[in-house]
Amino acid sequence: MLAAGAADLLTGPDAERLAAFGSPPCNRYLLRTHGRRQWCSVRCGDRARAARAYARRSQLTGA
Repeated sequence: MLAAGAADLLTGPDAERLAAFGSPPCNRYLLRTHGRRQWCSVRCGDRARAARAYARRSQLTGA
């Protein structure tokens, strides 16, 4: 049942909307329901935004 559903997704009309989420540690895939959606869940999006903010702060302080 699961394999049949996966095969339908990969070969069906929604296959072009399937995208990999590229932010570590998440290795999930998502079905883009909106053009700007980049994360598999709100939690992953929050984690990615926090990591970007931390990186910016670290660059500014020279740490």
